[in-house]
Amino acid sequence: MKQLSVRNQQRRYPVATREARTAAKVLMDELLELESYDLSILFVNESRMAQLNKTHLQHEGPTDIITFDYCTLTLLHGELVICPAVASKHAQQYSATLGRELARYIIHGVLHLRGFDDQTPAARRKMKREENRLLQKLARRFQVDSLAHG
Repeated sequence: MKQLSVRNQQRRYPVATREARTAAKVLMDELLELESYDLSILFVNESRMAQLNKTHLQHEGPTDIITFDYCTLTLLHGELVICPAVASKHAQQYSATLGRELARYIIHGVLHLRGFDDQTPAARRKMKREENRLLQKLARRFQVDSLAHG
């Protein structure tokens, strides 16, 4: 089973859901060669993200991405909730495009679903290396800037 859904529930930032879906499909099928997955990607505004962050992680304010992991032994299954408003701030901070930053978050969330974590400095470095490697490979196969239009 290979299921992938992408929904944009915010209007402030120009997210291209079709391109986000294609990028996630290239990541899952070609780069990670996953046999089965059920992945949902949801783009939300800052107030919705702050609400989810408070409810599920007991943190104040919006964050860039929250990954909900429903994986089983045989199925990569999860939900990535991404906040383009926070992504836009990070993109400016790191001199990246919004599209590239959104692609990074999709990769980051999928890595969490594959068992990576960023709780310690060593684990964070390992995860960031893999994230960068996959982002470079994805950018060679797909125009990551197209995830955000306008």
